[in-house]
Amino acid sequence: MSGSMAFFAWVFIVGQIIASVIQGGGFASGLLAADITDASVTMQVADTTNSAWLGASVSVPAYLLIKGSDSEVVSYTGKSYDGVTKIMTFSGLGRGVADPQTGERYDAAVHSSGSKVMTTNIGAIDSFVGYSVGTAQGVIGSVKVVVASGVAILKNLPRMLLWDYPWLQGQATVFRFPLFALSAGFVWALFMSMLQLAQGILRVL
Repeated sequence: MSGSMAFFAWVFIVGQIIASVIQGGGFASGLLAADITDASVTMQVADTTNSAWLGASVSVPAYLLIKGSDSEVVSYTGKSYDGVTKIMTFSGLGRGVADPQTGERYDAAVHSSGSKVMTTNIGAIDSFVGYSVGTAQGVIGSVKVVVASGVAILKNLPRMLLWDYPWLQGQATVFRFPLFALSAGFVWALFMSMLQLAQGILRVL
Protein backbone atom coordinates (compact mmCIF):
# COMPACT_ATOMS: atom_id res chain seq x y z
CA MET A 1 0.00 0.00 0.00
CA SER A 2 1.38 3.40 -1.02
CA GLY A 3 1.84 6.27 1.41
CA SER A 4 -1.25 8.15 0.16
CA MET A 5 -3.47 5.07 0.41
CA ALA A 6 -2.22 4.32 3.92
CA PHE A 7 -2.86 7.96 4.89
CA PHE A 8 -6.51 7.88 3.75
CA ALA A 9 -7.11 4.54 5.47
CA TRP A 10 -5.51 5.74 8.72
CA VAL A 11 -7.36 9.08 8.78
CA PHE A 12 -10.70 7.38 8.03
CA ILE A 13 -10.30 4.83 10.84
CA VAL A 14 -9.13 7.45 13.36
CA GLY A 15 -12.01 9.69 12.32
CA GLN A 16 -14.52 6.89 12.92
CA ILE A 17 -13.13 6.24 16.40
CA ILE A 18 -13.22 9.96 17.28
CA ALA A 19 -16.80 10.26 15.99
CA SER A 20 -17.78 7.20 18.04
CA VAL A 21 -16.30 8.65 21.22
CA ILE A 22 -18.04 12.01 20.62
CA GLN A 23 -21.29 10.11 20.14
CA GLY A 24 -20.79 8.59 23.56
CA GLY A 25 -19.27 5.21 22.91
CA GLY A 26 -20.39 4.12 19.47
CA PHE A 27 -23.05 4.37 16.81
CA ALA A 28 -25.86 3.86 19.27
CA SER A 29 -27.70 6.48 21.30
CA GLY A 30 -31.35 6.98 22.26
CA LEU A 31 -33.80 8.10 24.94
CA LEU A 32 -35.48 5.94 27.55
CA ALA A 33 -39.07 5.43 26.35
CA ALA A 34 -40.54 4.57 29.77
CA ASP A 35 -39.59 4.82 33.43
CA ILE A 36 -37.67 1.91 34.95
CA THR A 37 -37.17 0.98 38.59
CA ASP A 38 -33.98 -0.17 40.26
CA ALA A 39 -35.19 -3.76 39.81
CA SER A 40 -36.32 -3.63 36.16
CA VAL A 41 -34.82 -6.33 33.95
CA THR A 42 -36.10 -4.88 30.65
CA MET A 43 -36.10 -1.35 29.27
CA GLN A 44 -37.32 0.37 26.14
CA VAL A 45 -35.32 2.98 24.22
CA ALA A 46 -36.77 5.28 21.55
CA ASP A 47 -34.50 4.86 18.54
CA THR A 48 -35.72 6.48 15.32
CA THR A 49 -32.54 5.54 13.42
CA ASN A 50 -32.36 1.86 14.49
CA SER A 51 -28.72 2.44 15.46
CA ALA A 52 -26.16 -0.36 15.61
CA TRP A 53 -26.64 -1.39 19.22
CA LEU A 54 -24.29 -4.19 20.19
CA GLY A 55 -25.53 -7.75 19.89
CA ALA A 56 -25.50 -9.73 23.13
CA SER A 57 -26.22 -13.12 24.64
CA VAL A 58 -26.22 -14.75 28.06
CA SER A 59 -22.58 -15.82 27.58
CA VAL A 60 -21.51 -12.54 25.92
CA PRO A 61 -23.45 -9.61 27.48
CA ALA A 62 -23.15 -6.03 26.24
CA TYR A 63 -23.26 -2.80 28.24
CA LEU A 64 -25.15 0.50 28.19
CA LEU A 65 -24.79 3.77 30.08
CA ILE A 66 -27.97 5.48 31.32
CA LYS A 67 -27.25 9.17 31.87
CA GLY A 68 -29.07 11.12 34.57
CA SER A 69 -28.88 12.38 38.13
CA ASP A 70 -27.95 8.81 39.09
CA SER A 71 -26.06 7.51 36.03
CA GLU A 72 -25.82 3.74 35.80
CA VAL A 73 -24.06 1.16 33.66
CA VAL A 74 -26.28 -1.86 32.93
CA SER A 75 -25.59 -5.07 31.06
CA TYR A 76 -28.08 -6.80 28.77
CA THR A 77 -28.28 -10.21 27.10
CA GLY A 78 -30.93 -9.61 24.43
CA LYS A 79 -32.48 -6.92 22.25
CA SER A 80 -35.39 -6.57 19.82
CA TYR A 81 -36.49 -3.69 17.59
CA ASP A 82 -40.05 -2.71 16.67
CA GLY A 83 -39.92 -0.90 13.35
CA VAL A 84 -43.48 0.44 13.79
CA THR A 85 -43.07 2.07 17.20
CA LYS A 86 -39.33 2.73 16.69
CA ILE A 87 -38.61 1.17 20.06
CA MET A 88 -35.56 -0.94 20.93
CA THR A 89 -36.24 -3.29 23.85
CA PHE A 90 -33.29 -4.54 25.91
CA SER A 91 -33.82 -7.65 28.02
CA GLY A 92 -31.90 -9.61 30.62
CA LEU A 93 -30.67 -6.42 32.30
CA GLY A 94 -27.92 -6.76 34.87
CA ARG A 95 -28.20 -4.05 37.52
CA GLY A 96 -25.50 -2.79 39.85
CA VAL A 97 -22.77 -3.97 37.46
CA ALA A 98 -19.28 -2.55 36.88
CA ASP A 99 -18.23 -0.47 33.88
CA PRO A 100 -16.34 -2.96 31.63
CA GLN A 101 -13.70 -0.33 30.86
CA THR A 102 -13.02 1.39 34.18
CA GLY A 103 -14.18 -1.29 36.60
CA GLU A 104 -16.25 1.31 38.48
CA ARG A 105 -19.36 -0.29 39.98
CA TYR A 106 -22.72 1.50 39.81
CA ASP A 107 -25.69 1.10 42.13
CA ALA A 108 -29.02 0.16 40.54
CA ALA A 109 -31.16 3.29 40.30
CA VAL A 110 -34.54 4.58 39.15
CA HIS A 111 -34.49 6.26 35.73
CA SER A 112 -37.15 8.46 34.16
CA SER A 113 -38.46 8.43 30.62
CA GLY A 114 -36.35 10.71 28.43
CA SER A 115 -33.04 9.80 30.08
CA LYS A 116 -30.23 9.39 27.53
CA VAL A 117 -29.04 5.83 26.87
CA MET A 118 -25.83 5.06 24.99
CA THR A 119 -23.16 2.43 24.59
CA THR A 120 -20.27 2.76 27.04
CA ASN A 121 -16.96 4.27 25.92
CA ILE A 122 -15.47 0.84 25.33
CA GLY A 123 -18.26 0.38 22.78
CA ALA A 124 -16.47 2.75 20.39
CA ILE A 125 -14.55 -0.25 19.09
CA ASP A 126 -17.15 -2.88 19.91
CA SER A 127 -19.78 -1.05 17.84
CA PHE A 128 -17.64 -1.54 14.75
CA VAL A 129 -17.54 -5.31 15.19
CA GLY A 130 -21.05 -5.76 16.56
CA TYR A 131 -20.33 -7.21 20.02
CA SER A 132 -17.99 -7.05 22.97
CA VAL A 133 -14.67 -8.35 21.62
CA GLY A 134 -12.98 -8.58 25.01
CA THR A 135 -15.75 -10.69 26.50
CA ALA A 136 -16.27 -12.82 23.41
CA GLN A 137 -12.62 -13.75 23.03
CA GLY A 138 -12.66 -15.76 26.24
CA VAL A 139 -15.90 -17.47 25.23
CA ILE A 140 -15.60 -18.31 21.51
CA GLY A 141 -11.82 -18.04 20.98
CA SER A 142 -9.49 -15.60 19.23
CA VAL A 143 -9.74 -17.08 15.72
CA LYS A 144 -13.54 -16.97 15.69
CA VAL A 145 -13.44 -13.40 17.03
CA VAL A 146 -11.22 -12.31 14.13
CA VAL A 147 -13.47 -13.96 11.54
CA ALA A 148 -16.69 -12.67 13.13
CA SER A 149 -15.18 -9.19 13.51
CA GLY A 150 -14.34 -9.06 9.82
CA VAL A 151 -17.88 -10.02 8.86
CA ALA A 152 -19.40 -7.48 11.26
CA ILE A 153 -17.13 -4.67 10.02
CA LEU A 154 -18.19 -5.37 6.42
CA LYS A 155 -21.81 -5.29 7.58
CA ASN A 156 -21.34 -1.90 9.27
CA LEU A 157 -19.09 -0.43 6.56
CA PRO A 158 -21.91 1.31 4.62
CA ARG A 159 -22.98 3.15 7.80
CA MET A 160 -19.36 4.07 8.51
CA LEU A 161 -18.86 5.43 4.98
CA LEU A 162 -22.00 7.56 5.38
CA TRP A 163 -20.91 8.74 8.87
CA ASP A 164 -24.30 7.59 10.12
CA TYR A 165 -24.02 8.79 13.72
CA PRO A 166 -27.07 10.24 15.55
CA TRP A 167 -25.08 13.33 16.62
CA LEU A 168 -24.33 14.07 12.93
CA GLN A 169 -28.00 14.23 11.97
CA GLY A 170 -30.48 17.09 11.95
CA GLN A 171 -28.80 20.50 11.74
CA ALA A 172 -25.40 18.84 12.18
CA THR A 173 -25.84 16.97 8.88
CA VAL A 174 -23.84 19.70 7.14
CA PHE A 175 -20.72 18.50 8.93
CA ARG A 176 -21.02 15.11 7.24
CA PHE A 177 -20.36 16.45 3.74
CA PRO A 178 -16.62 17.19 4.17
CA LEU A 179 -16.29 13.81 5.89
CA PHE A 180 -17.53 12.13 2.72
CA ALA A 181 -14.16 13.09 1.18
CA LEU A 182 -12.48 10.86 3.75
CA SER A 183 -14.89 8.07 2.85
CA ALA A 184 -14.09 8.48 -0.85
CA GLY A 185 -10.37 8.38 -0.10
CA PHE A 186 -10.82 5.26 2.03
CA VAL A 187 -12.80 3.49 -0.73
CA TRP A 188 -10.10 4.41 -3.26
CA ALA A 189 -7.35 3.11 -0.95
CA LEU A 190 -9.30 -0.11 -0.35
CA PHE A 191 -9.92 -0.63 -4.06
CA MET A 192 -6.27 -0.01 -4.99
CA SER A 193 -5.10 -2.38 -2.25
CA MET A 194 -7.39 -5.14 -3.52
CA LEU A 195 -6.23 -4.46 -7.09
CA GLN A 196 -2.58 -4.76 -6.07
CA LEU A 197 -3.34 -7.96 -4.18
CA ALA A 198 -5.12 -9.44 -7.23
CA GLN A 199 -2.18 -8.48 -9.48
CA GLY A 200 0.24 -10.13 -7.08
CA ILE A 201 -1.79 -13.35 -7.08
CA LEU A 202 -1.95 -13.37 -10.88
CA ARG A 203 1.82 -12.98 -11.11
CA VAL A 204 2.29 -16.03 -8.88
CA LEU A 205 -0.11 -18.07 -10.96
